[in-house]
Amino acid sequence: MSGVRIAAWQHVEGRRGFEVARIQALADGWRVDGHSTGEDEGLAWGMHYELHVDGAWATRSLRASGFSEDGPWSLELEADGAGSWSVDGASSPAFDGCLDVDLVCTVFTNTLAVRRLGLEIEGSGSLDAVWIDTPAGREVQRVPQRYTRLGLRTYLFEVVGGDFSSELEIDEFGLVVRYPGLAQRVA
Repeated sequence: MSGVRIAAWQHVEGRRGFEVARIQALADGWRVDGHSTGEDEGLAWGMHYELHVDGAWATRSLRASGFSEDGPWSLELEADGAGSWSVDGASSPAFDGCLDVDLVCTVFTNTLAVRRLGLEIEGSGSLDAVWIDTPAGREVQRVPQRYTRLGLRTYLFEVVGGDFSSELEIDEFGLVVRYPGLAQRVA
């Protein structure tokens, strides 16, 4: 794919809201500008994220900002593509080895692992992601995850050692089409 692709998802069931992302091919990777808004358990929120990944889909930077009834927040992550990270300008060895970010209120970030792992059908890959608890954006932690490719367009996503899993339907580019209980792509 070259040029620009835009995708939009409606949040369903667990929260109400909307996400839209603009994915732009660059000479050395991809730039993603996204917005996600919604209501979750009576809390209204909004956020913007700008994500840069290299040609292998490893995260190089994330700038996110938002607001909720808890107030405004912002977060800046930088990565060297080999697993070393800084959070808001300070070295963060707790995330050494991570290549992916996972924003809890987006579905786009699943594309990073799907594309980067490049799994064959019935193949499985584990990773540790830098997980950002948004919409408050105040909790950043390392979360082990596993993706298993069940079919041509189906992946099982699991939080390793946790109690969360979901069967994702994706398109030929690796974008989520359906994330049961969370989102449905509308454009």
